[in-house]
Amino acid sequence: MNINTYILSNGIRLLHVKAAGDVSYCGALINAGTRDEEAQESGYAHLVEHLLFKGTSKYTSKQIINRIENVGGEINAYTTKEETAVYAAFLKQYLDRTFSLVADMVFDSQFQQKTIDKEVDVVLDEIDSYIDSPSDIILDDFEELIFSGNPLGRNILGNRKSLKAVTRDKILKYYRRTYTPDQIVFFVMGNYTKERVWRLAERVLGSVPARKRDYEREPIKEYKPISKSVKKGTKQVHIVLGGRSYSQTDADRYAFILLNNILGGDFMSSILNMKLREKEGLVYEVDSNYTPYFETGNWNIYLGCDYSDVDRVLSIIQTELARLRDIELSEHALRLAKRRLLSYLTICGENKESWILGAAKQYLNTGVIKQKREVEDSINSVTAADIRRCAETVFNPDYLTVLKYI
Repeated sequence: MNINTYILSNGIRLLHVKAAGDVSYCGALINAGTRDEEAQESGYAHLVEHLLFKGTSKYTSKQIINRIENVGGEINAYTTKEETAVYAAFLKQYLDRTFSLVADMVFDSQFQQKTIDKEVDVVLDEIDSYIDSPSDIILDDFEELIFSGNPLGRNILGNRKSLKAVTRDKILKYYRRTYTPDQIVFFVMGNYTKERVWRLAERVLGSVPARKRDYEREPIKEYKPISKSVKKGTKQVHIVLGGRSYSQTDADRYAFILLNNILGGDFMSSILNMKLREKEGLVYEVDSNYTPYFETGNWNIYLGCDYSDVDRVLSIIQTELARLRDIELSEHALRLAKRRLLSYLTICGENKESWILGAAKQYLNTGVIKQKREVEDSINSVTAADIRRCAETVFNPDYLTVLKYI
């Protein structure tokens, strides 16, 4: 794949990926998320993402939407613990229109108080909807436990107290502190030459004043496992079990991705799905999840089961974790795990939107983008001993946090 990078004089980074086809993608990825909020700013990163759509000096909120949808495109955004993205899919002839709009949204949003007040109400409704879904909110509560005392553990949506106290000055303070050009990547994927993309970027973004981030993210505190039960009165018990794991640049992350998929990742043939659902019929859903962050990671198992089955379910899980800690995979099992993961990544790579967002994140965080062959080589180099070592570390029973909704 033809990948090109470029840095403007103001520090904004550009990523261009030449790809055939009539559909293109472009957007901006900002290295600002929940963990960049101060204590009184809980929910601000997500709220700013909403407000980017609510008006610039050129366009009203309706005009922003129509600017893309009137030519058949789609514009979207999301906020995570560590980044915010604004991006669009569109027909290739509308690159200039789309790139300029995204730039306006990122650098010229007006954050009017009446708009802020209205959008806060929208987010409060979003929070209420989220609270009604225990299978979602328990994962956030779990992350708050394993990253206790750090903004990384904070709920992305924020809380009512901080959101109801929002003013334009407070939003601008957060925005100006975090949305600095040196922490932003603009990306374009489509059938264009790199020269065209660079010229467009210089014309649209070249006048943005250079600014560098003047703070460092709060260091992650020491991890202390905990077991906690919360009364929710749900029809079944919701359980999350796990702890911290490997960062997005750790040398062991590929071994752990393989391990996580073997245990309970994206495949129905995973150990936990076969044991707990297919064999025992104890759960409808069981997932093993791995989310790598810049210098740490979150690994967890989520499930829901009947109250009477809790002890049996947890016993089976602990048995399987112990087996992975104590016994190396056979060569056949290792080959199968690699083949499944490599095939899965190839299939996912066919989704251009997902691929370019992942590539932009790599470039934002590391300054480089791994080619497909490099990833494949890294996965193929993993040994059974590597996987067992990861299991011994992350699946250590003294290292696990357990959260139950009862």
